[in-house]
Amino acid sequence: MRVIRPAALYPGARRRQLLLAVTMLAAGFLAAQLALMSPVAAVSGTMAGAAAIGLGVGVAWLVRAVRPTRARRLTERLAAILGRTFDDAYTLVLAPRLPIRDAAQLDGILIGPGGVRVLTIRDWEGRYRVRGRVWEFDARGRRGWIRCRTNPSFDAVGLASGVARWAVERGIGELPIRPVIAFPDASAHVVLEEPADEIVTGANAPWWANSIGRVRRLDPADGARLLEAILDAAEHAATNSPRRRVTETA
Repeated sequence: MRVIRPAALYPGARRRQLLLAVTMLAAGFLAAQLALMSPVAAVSGTMAGAAAIGLGVGVAWLVRAVRPTRARRLTERLAAILGRTFDDAYTLVLAPRLPIRDAAQLDGILIGPGGVRVLTIRDWEGRYRVRGRVWEFDARGRRGWIRCRTNPSFDAVGLASGVARWAVERGIGELPIRPVIAFPDASAHVVLEEPADEIVTGANAPWWANSIGRVRRLDPADGARLLEAILDAAEHAATNSPRRRVTETA
């Protein structure tokens, strides 16, 4: 399976974070030097405060730019799971940047002969059950199964509808698009009781891939046009970033 990470192809946002971090650190160090050198107590105190702010903000931005985020860890885990189940006929775009509603919850788009799958990840912990589009949490004891406060099925359907509308607006046309809820971590155990939507976990990924089938539901030309449009959207989102079309094989 081919894996494309638009954030890696157009790293302008991360470079800006690093530049801001370095700038704030430099300002903090300069203010600290002025605080040590100034003979006036009031000026020294002001510079010391500015140094603390500059160094604090700089370190925070540096950590944010360098440290792997929770979302990045989960998407990489998802790529590892799906990479063992799909061949190179499929392409997974991680965290695509599309101008749709709730785009922050759009964690991946899988494109292949079996159609298009719009994936949203949940990192829940515990035991859950889904029947139709009703999600319940195993509270154990007397409470038993209780209704979840949030419903990932509704979120997934909304994302899939948004991607479908966006594809039509881009002139690609109507595509076989389906929503998928993914649980890439082993911290959640999901009991599937005839769910209305597709659920993929680390345990059932091979079965899920097989359920998609080998029947071609997506024209290769439409798949290529969709992938091109997704990368164009990522390039548009990454302001002032050079265009680099590179794919990575998982």
